[in-house]
Amino acid sequence: MVKRPRYSWWLTAALVAVLFAVVGVWSLWSAADQREASEAKVLGEARLLAQQMSAAWDYIDSSQDAINYNADGRYDFKGVYCSVAGKSIARNFTQSTDCVVRYTRENPRTGPDAPDEFEAAALAAFRDGAEEYYAVTTMDGASTFRYCKAIPVKHGCLTCHGEPAGELDETGFPREGYQLGDLAGAVSLAIPMELYETEAAERTAANVGLFVVLAAVIVLCAVTVNVVLSRQGRQIQAMNGKLEETNEYLARVNEALRRESEYKSTFLATMSHELRTPLASTIALVDVWERDAADASEADRALMGEIRRHSASLLGTINNTLDAASLEAGRYRVDIAPLDVLDVVNAVEATVAPLAAEKGVAFTADIDPRFPLVLTDPSILHKILMNLLSNAVKFTGEGGSVRLTVALTAARDGLLIEVADTGIGIPEDELATIFERFRQADSSISRRYGGSGLGLALVKEMAELLGGRATVQSEVGVGSVFRASIPCQVMEEL
Repeated sequence: MVKRPRYSWWLTAALVAVLFAVVGVWSLWSAADQREASEAKVLGEARLLAQQMSAAWDYIDSSQDAINYNADGRYDFKGVYCSVAGKSIARNFTQSTDCVVRYTRENPRTGPDAPDEFEAAALAAFRDGAEEYYAVTTMDGASTFRYCKAIPVKHGCLTCHGEPAGELDETGFPREGYQLGDLAGAVSLAIPMELYETEAAERTAANVGLFVVLAAVIVLCAVTVNVVLSRQGRQIQAMNGKLEETNEYLARVNEALRRESEYKSTFLATMSHELRTPLASTIALVDVWERDAADASEADRALMGEIRRHSASLLGTINNTLDAASLEAGRYRVDIAPLDVLDVVNAVEATVAPLAAEKGVAFTADIDPRFPLVLTDPSILHKILMNLLSNAVKFTGEGGSVRLTVALTAARDGLLIEVADTGIGIPEDELATIFERFRQADSSISRRYGGSGLGLALVKEMAELLGGRATVQSEVGVGSVFRASIPCQVMEEL
């Protein structure tokens, strides 16, 4: 007769004690790790925002001569300079978000630019060679991530802040006598940590909770090794119940991760909105200048054309980023409305044709002039056409051609869009991933032609949002043919 083994309760107690010790150590480590992850996350976002603010500052700095010199070569100060533009953008961003963005400097010309204690320490660090300064501090009674990035004196700064020191500049303030490379000041960011700390606490609780559940399962298994000999059925049922609880808990953890992903998309969308406004204003200012500068020189017009082209390119990238963030967050709004496809094609052609002509690329649009009115989303159609055509023109060299064709499906229940080019083509092994976000056929393509890698991904995702699809055929050195289908309803017959 085999004797039934006796259960060693002291062994279980020792196992439980060890597990509790491990859980305690794990909890402390997980909390510290999540706190570091949150600070690293907000630091990355602060660096991105500071870089974008610095880009606005640099843009105005590089455009000072174009802004302040008239067509006849006379200097005529317009009152637009780095400080005014930078502070206006910072003020607009601060008013629409919970982040505080401002500029500060030593010996400020105005009271609001005076540094506080943290900013004074940052400016001192910059004088010693540092380029950025950050820390988590308490601000107005709340945990806040403070970040400062140095702003060096550049060529455009010398007009108002250069030598000779003491002489009044165009704005009526005495010059400081700065030289190129001197410390002009700093962009200062204050980002509330409450949301990040809450997320870190939730992730820590999720990690520790999961560990506790696993530890409990281990203890339960140890107990059941002995008890299952007499109570097998009931113990199995209890274990199943525990496993169901574990599955429910894991589902809650997955939901927390989904919310974190949604927050990232929301932050990106907010950033894109705030950057799009000053870019649109820049393009509008160029329009006003071109309209009023009838006697401007060719050099001035070429310069303003460069400003318009680069601003439009950056604005297009930001619009694509905003659309991608909205699609990822599931908040892109589909608006079905009556549409004259000819109007959309003409609008796109008015934008793309000059770009093609500038590169020496022949552009044609083939669509029946009697094309009927249809019901679909006008915005999505416009974005699909712009991204496909911009992509085709970008990768087609001088002497090549780009052709747009728009027609109805055989069943007259959808639009068929085809963009054919004689560009560089796509290798066969890259065709399967060409519609993925941030993917281009080769890393050298991005360096040579530029682009964010979002255009074709948006074409595919927006077509699928309406129930359509996007495909491609291509041969290296011959060209590519991109096709997209969009469901629609015909409102009138040909």
